[in-house]
Amino acid sequence: MRNSPTNQKSFGRLVQEFTVGASSLPRIWGRRAFWQVRMRWVVPPIMVFAAVIGRRLGFEFEILPILYVATGILVYNVVLALVFTHSRRTLEGDPRLDRLMTTIQVVIDYTAVFLLIYYTGGPASPLVFFLIFHVVIAAIQFRPSQAFLFVIFATGGLWLMTLLQLNGVLGNPCIAFRGSEFSFLDWPGHVLVGLGFFTASLAIAAVIATRIMSRLRERLVNLAETTDEVERLNKGLGSLYAMLRAVGSEVRLGPMLDIVTNELAKILTVRVVAVKLLDEEGETLRFVAAHGLPPEFLDKKVQQPVRSPLNQRIIEGETLVHGRIDTDTELELHADLAELEIKSVVFTPLKHEDRIIGILAAYCHIPDRFDVEDTHFLRLAAELVAIAIENARGYEAIENLMHEHTKFMMQVAHNMRAPIGASLSMLQLLAESYLGAVNEEQIEYLKRVEDRLSSLNETIGELLTLGLTRDRTREIEDVRVDMNELVERVERNFRDEAEGKGLDFQVRAPGDLPLVDSGADLLEQVLENLVSNAIKYTPEGGTVELVLLGPANGKIEIKVRDTGIGIPVGEQEQLFKEFFRASNARKMREVGTGLGLAFVK
Repeated sequence: MRNSPTNQKSFGRLVQEFTVGASSLPRIWGRRAFWQVRMRWVVPPIMVFAAVIGRRLGFEFEILPILYVATGILVYNVVLALVFTHSRRTLEGDPRLDRLMTTIQVVIDYTAVFLLIYYTGGPASPLVFFLIFHVVIAAIQFRPSQAFLFVIFATGGLWLMTLLQLNGVLGNPCIAFRGSEFSFLDWPGHVLVGLGFFTASLAIAAVIATRIMSRLRERLVNLAETTDEVERLNKGLGSLYAMLRAVGSEVRLGPMLDIVTNELAKILTVRVVAVKLLDEEGETLRFVAAHGLPPEFLDKKVQQPVRSPLNQRIIEGETLVHGRIDTDTELELHADLAELEIKSVVFTPLKHEDRIIGILAAYCHIPDRFDVEDTHFLRLAAELVAIAIENARGYEAIENLMHEHTKFMMQVAHNMRAPIGASLSMLQLLAESYLGAVNEEQIEYLKRVEDRLSSLNETIGELLTLGLTRDRTREIEDVRVDMNELVERVERNFRDEAEGKGLDFQVRAPGDLPLVDSGADLLEQVLENLVSNAIKYTPEGGTVELVLLGPANGKIEIKVRDTGIGIPVGEQEQLFKEFFRASNARKMREVGTGLGLAFVK
């Protein structure tokens, strides 16, 4: 669930409107009175229209007072419209003046209603039922106590009018229908009983409306709180997602923890976030990363959980919050944290599966900074950080293992190269009869031995090359390669070999190829390896093509095609594995090591 800021503000205003306190202005009469001013514009025409229709239907009543009331409503509405238009900012900035204007407006509205009731039959007028609408509106906009004040005001005014008419203080305008006059003075007891029931109806309507509105206000408040909670959760999840994306961009432990502490510090808006990890024996805790702490602080802070009850509790699974660490002198590193002006801290364990591997901590310079939501968020973050730590450790372990494997392979290959080179030199002396005459059969056997040793020497050379490509500590010089020159050089190097084997060797490339970025000689070695393989495994009379396409979208596409023996479909998945040679390649007399494509990859 994701809300825009505009929707959140609108919802907040709605909740405020329905939950406004008794001392606040009712929105329906106060700062939002403009819409009521607009509603009043239609009241005088409706009154005039209703009076005319009533007379046409045969009702007899004094129409002139009703027209006066309609005119009065029109006049005071014009005045209110001018006041609200020209004094809007003043009213919004001065609650007392706003309240005064609201009170005047309510009094005038009720005065107009009572005049209409009086001139249309007094307590026997059908217009008394309009008071119900005013009470309901009051219950919607006001607190229950205020709504009942409106009930008292409405019923009190109606009873006062009735009593004054019964005692002759006020006249008795009444309605007649086709000569039959309706005067409540003819049946005062009946009217008083009806007035009593009407009073009770107003009170019941007020009670029901206020109960409904109280429930609605309560639901709106609960909904607002739930919305806030959902918004906090959305924000937390969004922050965790951002942190996970940042963590996913780095697989090594040190840089990954630097990203984690930096992101969490920004998410929690705190000064310091630190990670402490247990050693393999679980006997010491060491700071391995901290955002906001000086490097010298981390270098010397090694803790022993057995000597710290607080650390012991955390690595046993508790999440601890210290709202005022300046009052806890027993807290480890108390003096150092006080020097950094740290006032509050929260600790949570880094747990991976069923094992605690360390502690995640957030520090703030504000006392009592961390609440329940912060601790919940930090616990969730700690679970993700623990997984990231174990993944980084696993990656580094594999990387170290591969490094040792490569180092061993290169050492063995290097130690084998010298004796094999010496053996080839001695074989050459024998084959060329420098050490005495040899017959044809002996030369044949010496040639076979030389071929095998040459193949082994080639394998050792490619092992050393492969080892260099896997050495991440080796600096590879970045160069700009002229692709046109590279293509010409590859063609010169392999043209004689291809023609000597009876192959049609074709090289096609546009003449305006751009410079490209590459590690020194790496691109040339890749091309030479692919072309060499194509020539080696293409029978006499076949074709080998080196084709360059582009540039397109900033890229150059390189294709090496041949009409050679190919690779069986069932073996193609192993194509880039070390020492792999296809079954049909092994049947040929061509010497191969199975390392060329591994190097290319």
